[in-house]
Amino acid sequence: MKKRWIILSVFLIFALSACASRSSQQAAEGPAAVAPAVEESKDAYMNQTAGSVGEQSAREAVERLVIKQAYMRVSVADPAAAMRSVMSMAEGMDGYVVSSNQWNSVDSSGKEYAQTSITIRVPSERLDEAMQNIRDLAADPKSGVLSESVNGQDVTSDYVDSQSRLRNLEAAEQQLVKLLESATDLQYTLDIFRELTNIRSEIEVLKGHIKYLEESSSLSSISVEFVAEASLQPIQVGPWKPSGEAKKAVQALIRTAQKVGTGLIWFAITWVPFLLPIGLIIFLIVRGSKKRKAARKAAAEKKE
Repeated sequence: MKKRWIILSVFLIFALSACASRSSQQAAEGPAAVAPAVEESKDAYMNQTAGSVGEQSAREAVERLVIKQAYMRVSVADPAAAMRSVMSMAEGMDGYVVSSNQWNSVDSSGKEYAQTSITIRVPSERLDEAMQNIRDLAADPKSGVLSESVNGQDVTSDYVDSQSRLRNLEAAEQQLVKLLESATDLQYTLDIFRELTNIRSEIEVLKGHIKYLEESSSLSSISVEFVAEASLQPIQVGPWKPSGEAKKAVQALIRTAQKVGTGLIWFAITWVPFLLPIGLIIFLIVRGSKKRKAARKAAAEKKE
Protein backbone atom coordinates (compact mmCIF):
# COMPACT_ATOMS: atom_id res chain seq x y z
CA MET A 1 0.00 0.00 0.00
CA LYS A 2 2.86 2.36 0.85
CA LYS A 3 4.51 1.74 -2.50
CA ARG A 4 1.26 2.48 -4.34
CA TRP A 5 1.07 5.83 -2.54
CA ILE A 6 4.62 6.53 -3.69
CA ILE A 7 3.59 5.95 -7.32
CA LEU A 8 0.50 8.13 -6.94
CA SER A 9 2.60 10.86 -5.33
CA VAL A 10 4.96 10.83 -8.32
CA PHE A 11 2.00 11.11 -10.68
CA LEU A 12 0.58 14.05 -8.69
CA ILE A 13 3.92 15.84 -8.70
CA PHE A 14 4.16 15.50 -12.50
CA ALA A 15 0.55 16.68 -12.91
CA LEU A 16 0.99 19.70 -10.61
CA SER A 17 4.22 20.66 -12.37
CA ALA A 18 2.50 20.51 -15.74
CA CYS A 19 -0.44 22.58 -14.51
CA ALA A 20 1.89 25.17 -12.97
CA SER A 21 3.93 25.58 -16.14
CA ARG A 22 0.75 25.81 -18.24
CA SER A 23 -0.73 28.46 -15.92
CA SER A 24 2.48 30.52 -16.12
CA GLN A 25 2.43 30.30 -19.89
CA GLN A 26 -1.23 31.41 -20.09
CA ALA A 27 -0.57 34.32 -17.73
CA ALA A 28 2.32 35.43 -19.91
CA GLU A 29 0.39 35.14 -23.15
CA GLY A 30 -2.65 36.98 -21.77
CA PRO A 31 -6.38 36.60 -22.47
CA ALA A 32 -5.80 35.76 -26.10
CA ALA A 33 -4.13 32.53 -25.11
CA VAL A 34 -6.83 31.58 -22.59
CA ALA A 35 -9.63 31.41 -25.16
CA PRO A 36 -8.09 28.56 -27.19
CA ALA A 37 -7.49 26.63 -23.98
CA VAL A 38 -11.15 26.99 -23.06
CA GLU A 39 -12.13 25.83 -26.52
CA GLU A 40 -9.83 22.84 -26.15
CA SER A 41 -11.44 21.99 -22.81
CA LYS A 42 -14.90 22.27 -24.34
CA ASP A 43 -13.87 20.01 -27.22
CA ALA A 44 -12.43 17.47 -24.81
CA TYR A 45 -15.63 17.55 -22.74
CA MET A 46 -17.78 17.06 -25.85
CA ASN A 47 -15.61 14.14 -26.96
CA GLN A 48 -15.81 12.59 -23.51
CA THR A 49 -19.60 13.07 -23.45
CA ALA A 50 -19.93 11.53 -26.90
CA GLY A 51 -17.85 8.58 -25.73
CA SER A 52 -20.08 8.13 -22.68
CA VAL A 53 -23.20 8.25 -24.83
CA GLY A 54 -21.66 5.73 -27.21
CA GLU A 55 -20.82 3.43 -24.32
CA GLN A 56 -24.36 3.75 -22.95
CA SER A 57 -25.76 2.88 -26.39
CA ALA A 58 -23.49 -0.14 -26.51
CA ARG A 59 -24.77 -1.27 -23.10
CA GLU A 60 -28.36 -0.96 -24.32
CA ALA A 61 -27.54 -2.87 -27.51
CA VAL A 62 -26.17 -5.89 -25.62
CA GLU A 63 -28.48 -8.86 -25.95
CA ARG A 64 -29.82 -10.03 -22.62
CA LEU A 65 -27.95 -12.99 -21.17
CA VAL A 66 -30.07 -15.43 -19.18
CA ILE A 67 -28.76 -18.65 -17.63
CA LYS A 68 -31.56 -21.24 -17.76
CA GLN A 69 -31.72 -24.47 -15.75
CA ALA A 70 -34.49 -27.08 -16.16
CA TYR A 71 -35.37 -29.93 -13.79
CA MET A 72 -37.59 -32.89 -14.74
CA ARG A 73 -38.73 -36.17 -13.16
CA VAL A 74 -40.28 -38.63 -15.60
CA SER A 75 -41.63 -42.17 -15.27
CA VAL A 76 -40.59 -44.44 -18.14
CA ALA A 77 -40.76 -48.12 -18.97
CA ASP A 78 -36.96 -48.50 -19.10
CA PRO A 79 -34.91 -45.81 -17.27
CA ALA A 80 -31.59 -47.02 -18.72
CA ALA A 81 -32.88 -46.83 -22.30
CA ALA A 82 -34.36 -43.38 -21.64
CA MET A 83 -31.00 -42.14 -20.33
CA ARG A 84 -29.24 -43.38 -23.48
CA SER A 85 -31.83 -41.60 -25.63
CA VAL A 86 -31.17 -38.31 -23.82
CA MET A 87 -27.41 -38.76 -24.35
CA SER A 88 -27.92 -39.19 -28.09
CA MET A 89 -30.28 -36.22 -28.20
CA ALA A 90 -27.73 -33.93 -26.48
CA GLU A 91 -25.00 -34.89 -28.94
CA GLY A 92 -27.37 -34.39 -31.88
CA MET A 93 -28.17 -30.86 -30.65
CA ASP A 94 -24.46 -29.91 -30.43
CA GLY A 95 -24.65 -30.20 -26.65
CA TYR A 96 -22.94 -32.54 -24.23
CA VAL A 97 -23.51 -34.71 -21.16
CA VAL A 98 -22.44 -33.22 -17.84
CA SER A 99 -23.10 -36.28 -15.64
CA SER A 100 -25.11 -39.50 -15.57
CA ASN A 101 -25.96 -42.02 -12.83
CA GLN A 102 -27.75 -45.36 -12.60
CA TRP A 103 -28.81 -47.31 -9.50
CA ASN A 104 -31.39 -49.82 -8.27
CA SER A 105 -34.11 -49.13 -5.72
CA VAL A 106 -35.98 -51.80 -3.75
CA ASP A 107 -39.67 -51.53 -2.83
CA SER A 108 -41.38 -52.98 0.28
CA SER A 109 -41.98 -56.32 -1.46
CA GLY A 110 -38.24 -56.74 -2.16
CA LYS A 111 -38.45 -56.14 -5.91
CA GLU A 112 -35.68 -54.09 -7.55
CA TYR A 113 -36.30 -51.27 -10.01
CA ALA A 114 -33.74 -49.35 -12.05
CA GLN A 115 -33.48 -45.58 -11.73
CA THR A 116 -31.28 -43.18 -13.67
CA SER A 117 -30.43 -39.50 -13.66
CA ILE A 118 -28.65 -37.39 -16.25
CA THR A 119 -27.63 -33.75 -16.65
CA ILE A 120 -27.04 -32.32 -20.11
CA ARG A 121 -26.38 -28.94 -21.69
CA VAL A 122 -28.01 -27.94 -24.98
CA PRO A 123 -28.16 -24.65 -26.93
CA SER A 124 -30.53 -22.25 -25.17
CA GLU A 125 -32.62 -21.72 -28.29
CA ARG A 126 -33.38 -25.46 -28.37
CA LEU A 127 -34.25 -25.86 -24.68
CA ASP A 128 -38.00 -26.19 -25.31
CA GLU A 129 -37.40 -28.73 -28.06
CA ALA A 130 -35.17 -30.83 -25.81
CA MET A 131 -37.68 -30.77 -22.96
CA GLN A 132 -40.46 -31.86 -25.31
CA ASN A 133 -38.33 -34.77 -26.51
CA ILE A 134 -37.86 -35.84 -22.90
CA ARG A 135 -41.61 -35.61 -22.26
CA ASP A 136 -42.18 -37.90 -25.23
CA LEU A 137 -40.14 -40.60 -23.46
CA ALA A 138 -42.74 -40.89 -20.67
CA ALA A 139 -44.61 -44.18 -20.45
CA ASP A 140 -47.89 -42.33 -19.94
CA PRO A 141 -48.25 -39.09 -21.96
CA LYS A 142 -50.75 -37.64 -19.46
CA SER A 143 -49.22 -38.50 -16.08
CA GLY A 144 -45.70 -39.59 -17.02
CA VAL A 145 -44.08 -36.23 -16.22
CA LEU A 146 -44.01 -36.31 -12.41
CA SER A 147 -42.46 -32.85 -11.96
CA GLU A 148 -40.98 -30.12 -14.13
CA SER A 149 -39.50 -26.66 -13.50
CA VAL A 150 -37.38 -24.08 -15.32
CA ASN A 151 -35.30 -21.41 -13.55
CA GLY A 152 -33.69 -18.40 -15.20
CA GLN A 153 -30.99 -16.01 -13.96
CA ASP A 154 -30.45 -12.71 -15.79
CA VAL A 155 -26.69 -11.95 -15.86
CA THR A 156 -26.75 -9.12 -18.41
CA SER A 157 -25.75 -6.45 -15.88
CA ASP A 158 -22.90 -8.58 -14.55
CA TYR A 159 -21.71 -9.24 -18.12
CA VAL A 160 -21.72 -5.57 -19.14
CA ASP A 161 -20.03 -4.43 -15.92
CA SER A 162 -17.35 -7.10 -16.29
CA GLN A 163 -16.61 -5.97 -19.85
CA SER A 164 -16.37 -2.35 -18.70
CA ARG A 165 -13.98 -3.30 -15.89
CA LEU A 166 -11.92 -5.32 -18.37
CA ARG A 167 -11.56 -2.33 -20.69
CA ASN A 168 -10.46 -0.11 -17.79
CA LEU A 169 -7.92 -2.65 -16.59
CA GLU A 170 -6.51 -3.10 -20.09
CA ALA A 171 -6.15 0.69 -20.44
CA ALA A 172 -4.35 0.81 -17.07
CA GLU A 173 -2.13 -2.04 -18.24
CA GLN A 174 -1.08 -0.07 -21.31
CA GLN A 175 -0.23 2.99 -19.21
CA LEU A 176 1.82 0.92 -16.79
CA VAL A 177 3.70 -0.69 -19.69
CA LYS A 178 4.64 2.79 -20.97
CA LEU A 179 5.79 3.83 -17.50
CA LEU A 180 7.80 0.65 -17.17
CA GLU A 181 9.56 1.28 -20.48
CA SER A 182 10.57 4.78 -19.43
CA ALA A 183 11.46 3.98 -15.80
CA THR A 184 15.12 4.35 -14.78
CA ASP A 185 15.03 3.90 -11.00
CA LEU A 186 15.23 0.26 -9.86
CA GLN A 187 12.76 0.50 -6.97
CA TYR A 188 10.34 2.51 -9.11
CA THR A 189 10.62 -0.16 -11.82
CA LEU A 190 9.91 -2.95 -9.34
CA ASP A 191 6.83 -1.13 -7.99
CA ILE A 192 5.40 -0.65 -11.48
CA PHE A 193 6.15 -4.25 -12.41
CA ARG A 194 4.38 -5.51 -9.28
CA GLU A 195 1.31 -3.37 -9.99
CA LEU A 196 1.35 -4.50 -13.61
CA THR A 197 1.39 -8.15 -12.49
CA ASN A 198 -1.62 -7.59 -10.21
CA ILE A 199 -3.59 -5.89 -12.97
CA ARG A 200 -2.81 -8.68 -15.44
CA SER A 201 -3.98 -11.23 -12.88
CA GLU A 202 -7.28 -9.34 -12.48
CA ILE A 203 -7.62 -9.20 -16.27
CA GLU A 204 -7.29 -12.99 -16.55
CA VAL A 205 -9.90 -13.51 -13.81
CA LEU A 206 -12.33 -11.15 -15.54
CA LYS A 207 -11.80 -12.83 -18.91
CA GLY A 208 -12.58 -16.21 -17.33
CA HIS A 209 -15.72 -14.83 -15.69
CA ILE A 210 -16.92 -13.28 -18.95
CA LYS A 211 -16.30 -16.56 -20.79
CA TYR A 212 -18.26 -18.45 -18.13
CA LEU A 213 -21.25 -16.07 -18.47
CA GLU A 214 -21.20 -16.38 -22.26
CA GLU A 215 -21.05 -20.18 -22.24
CA SER A 216 -23.62 -20.57 -19.44
CA SER A 217 -26.12 -18.34 -21.23
CA SER A 218 -25.59 -19.97 -24.62
CA LEU A 219 -26.00 -23.53 -23.26
CA SER A 220 -28.94 -24.33 -20.97
CA SER A 221 -28.79 -27.12 -18.38
CA ILE A 222 -31.38 -29.91 -18.09
CA SER A 223 -31.34 -32.35 -15.15
CA VAL A 224 -33.62 -35.37 -15.53
CA GLU A 225 -34.45 -38.26 -13.19
CA PHE A 226 -36.05 -41.30 -14.80
CA VAL A 227 -38.18 -43.55 -12.59
CA ALA A 228 -39.44 -47.00 -13.55
CA GLU A 229 -43.19 -46.84 -14.12
CA ALA A 230 -43.69 -50.25 -12.45
CA SER A 231 -42.27 -48.91 -9.17
CA LEU A 232 -45.06 -46.33 -9.00
CA GLN A 233 -47.91 -48.88 -9.24
CA PRO A 234 -49.77 -49.72 -5.98
CA ILE A 235 -48.65 -52.96 -4.28
CA GLN A 236 -51.19 -55.80 -4.46
CA VAL A 237 -50.66 -59.51 -3.67
CA GLY A 238 -53.71 -61.56 -4.70
CA PRO A 239 -56.90 -60.13 -3.22
CA TRP A 240 -54.99 -58.48 -0.36
CA LYS A 241 -54.39 -54.73 -0.80
CA PRO A 242 -51.99 -53.19 1.74
CA SER A 243 -53.31 -49.70 1.03
CA GLY A 244 -56.89 -50.75 1.88
CA GLU A 245 -55.81 -52.53 5.09
CA ALA A 246 -53.83 -49.51 6.17
CA LYS A 247 -56.87 -47.31 5.66
CA LYS A 248 -59.01 -49.62 7.78
CA ALA A 249 -56.38 -49.67 10.55
CA VAL A 250 -56.26 -45.88 10.63
CA GLN A 251 -60.05 -45.68 10.86
CA ALA A 252 -60.08 -48.21 13.74
CA LEU A 253 -57.39 -46.17 15.52
CA ILE A 254 -59.46 -43.02 15.17
CA ARG A 255 -62.61 -44.74 16.55
CA THR A 256 -60.63 -46.10 19.53
CA ALA A 257 -59.17 -42.68 20.27
CA GLN A 258 -62.64 -41.16 20.11
CA LYS A 259 -63.98 -43.71 22.64
CA VAL A 260 -61.07 -43.14 25.01
CA GLY A 261 -61.50 -39.39 24.76
CA THR A 262 -65.24 -39.63 25.40
CA GLY A 263 -64.63 -41.81 28.51
CA LEU A 264 -62.08 -39.35 29.89
CA ILE A 265 -64.50 -36.45 29.41
CA TRP A 266 -67.30 -38.28 31.29
CA PHE A 267 -64.92 -39.29 34.09
CA ALA A 268 -63.61 -35.74 34.51
CA ILE A 269 -67.10 -34.23 34.67
CA THR A 270 -68.94 -36.83 36.78
CA TRP A 271 -66.31 -38.25 39.16
CA VAL A 272 -63.55 -35.69 39.63
CA PRO A 273 -65.74 -33.25 41.70
CA PHE A 274 -66.41 -36.08 44.20
CA LEU A 275 -62.95 -37.62 44.21
CA LEU A 276 -61.08 -34.36 44.88
CA PRO A 277 -62.54 -33.73 48.38
CA ILE A 278 -62.16 -37.41 49.31
CA GLY A 279 -58.57 -37.38 48.16
CA LEU A 280 -57.87 -34.20 50.14
CA ILE A 281 -59.33 -35.72 53.34
CA ILE A 282 -57.26 -38.89 52.92
CA PHE A 283 -54.15 -36.77 52.34
CA LEU A 284 -54.73 -34.77 55.56
CA ILE A 285 -55.37 -37.92 57.59
CA VAL A 286 -52.19 -39.60 56.35
CA ARG A 287 -50.18 -36.45 56.95
CA GLY A 288 -51.53 -36.07 60.53
CA SER A 289 -50.80 -39.72 61.29
CA LYS A 290 -47.20 -39.30 60.13
CA LYS A 291 -46.76 -36.23 62.34
CA ARG A 292 -48.11 -38.02 65.40
CA LYS A 293 -45.82 -41.00 64.83
CA ALA A 294 -42.85 -38.65 64.48
CA ALA A 295 -43.80 -36.86 67.72
CA ARG A 296 -44.13 -40.12 69.68
CA LYS A 297 -40.81 -41.32 68.32
CA ALA A 298 -39.07 -38.10 69.35
CA ALA A 299 -40.56 -38.29 72.88
CA ALA A 300 -39.40 -41.90 73.29
CA GLU A 301 -35.88 -40.96 72.30
CA LYS A 302 -35.82 -38.14 74.91
CA LYS A 303 -36.89 -40.52 77.71
CA GLU A 304 -34.10 -42.94 76.87
